Amino acid sequence: MKRQAFVFSIIAVLGCSIVAFAITNGAIDTVHSYVGAVIAPNIYGFTGFTGGNGFVSCSGTLVSPRVFLTAGHCIALQIAFGVTPDKAHVAFDATNVYQPSNSWHDVSSWVIMPGFKARPGEFPDTNDVAVAILAEPIYGITPARLAPVGLLDTFPGLSKTTVSVLGYGLNEQSVFTGNRLIAASGVIDLTDSFLKTSHLPGGQCWFDSGGPALLVDQGIEYQVGILAAVEGTGSSTSVNSGCSNAYQTRVDTPAVQDFIQAQIAANP
Repeated sequence: MKRQAFVFSIIAVLGCSIVAFAITNGAIDTVHSYVGAVIAPNIYGFTGFTGGNGFVSCSGTLVSPRVFLTAGHCIALQIAFGVTPDKAHVAFDATNVYQPSNSWHDVSSWVIMPGFKARPGEFPDTNDVAVAILAEPIYGITPARLAPVGLLDTFPGLSKTTVSVLGYGLNEQSVFTGNRLIAASGVIDLTDSFLKTSHLPGGQCWFDSGGPALLVDQGIEYQVGILAAVEGTGSSTSVNSGCSNAYQTRVDTPAVQDFIQAQIAANP
């Protein structure tokens, strides 16, 4: 019963906070090679989705040769349904990511940030951060550059700034295209834990979870957020429903930085 309740809570969070589309008003991205997808068998009972060849995914970023950063609820869902790390892979293809090939990297383990808490009927989740540890290091991809602690607190004109958001989620036909998409989103609000971004000019949605929000500061592009949840404008089961504003777990807080750096140090 405890496992069933946990599974229900994760599904409830997904259903209430993230709905049908993926990156909206975006384009295929061939620049950010460190942005990838955690690919796992679609055993969750998610139906009506095509194009994944029997797989589903969350998005994320390579932050060291062996550490792939994503959302906590993504990994919690794998665990809840009994998907073990050896059944999952990480891939960084700009297109056709669901085609099994030598570009799929094995996962040896995963870790959810302490204090992660799924909150049914509410969002975003608390400490919605996790990592997938790769079995072998990747040296051909330069990792994402994480924002220094407090960057967003001191960034000038943040409310008038746009960030780049990326992910591999479903498109408006509920199809996993396998494409890495990028869009520009305006900044709405900043709290101690979250960066809230707009769906305009573009935005993130279902299965973009874990994907990054990127901000350029003095010519350097930093990852400042991890997609935790998106406000919906309709039923989570309708392909005609839309996604609205997004909540990004801040990367520039001491707690998140400490968790990520500990995982990097433990997995050289």
